[in-house]
Amino acid sequence: MDRAGAVVLFFSVLGIVILYGVSLLMVPQTVPLDEVARYEGASVRTRGVVTDVSVTEQGYVQLRLAANQTSLLLFVIPSDQSGIVRDLSYGDEVVAEGRVQVYRGEYELVTAEHAIAKVNTSANRILFVPQLAREPERFEGTRIRLAGTVEDLYTSVLYIADGTGTYRLRAKPVSGALGISELQEGDTIVAEGVLFYDSTALRYELNLIAVEPLS
Repeated sequence: MDRAGAVVLFFSVLGIVILYGVSLLMVPQTVPLDEVARYEGASVRTRGVVTDVSVTEQGYVQLRLAANQTSLLLFVIPSDQSGIVRDLSYGDEVVAEGRVQVYRGEYELVTAEHAIAKVNTSANRILFVPQLAREPERFEGTRIRLAGTVEDLYTSVLYIADGTGTYRLRAKPVSGALGISELQEGDTIVAEGVLFYDSTALRYELNLIAVEPLS
């Protein structure tokens, strides 16, 4: 290689190194959850507590974070990199990075699973209905706590649904189950019970042990 070629190669490599260094320095600004709306169109990093996990009809995951008396919807873009959404629980505190946009009149953060990091974990894990629906076999035969909305409340059975009505689970109170008599349709609750598979009806159900209001 002649001297001119070596000089060109040197500056090419130098340019790549400089661009890489600049990209490392371009870290999104960290803003409180209640100020995210001020950064429409920009990339930011924010922090909040998980209060809901839902799945759209198209299969996209949505999270809702709360902090400072404000809630924010997170639209999670599918990613080849594994993330933490499947393991999130009600009350977990996370940091999320993404772009702020308005969709149907509501501000949201467009992010990806690998851009969400768990900061603090809730002491007692509470699942969301869509999480359970995606891989119920993972929890079969175990005692779980499930957050959802009461639907179709009958004397001996009730249905626990997600906020969008896309997924729901049949629950049968066991003898002496706590908190059942006070339930009304539309209540948001935490249901505790044992998940089992009904081979006759070909569906998963919850042997309901107790319920409590979702605070």
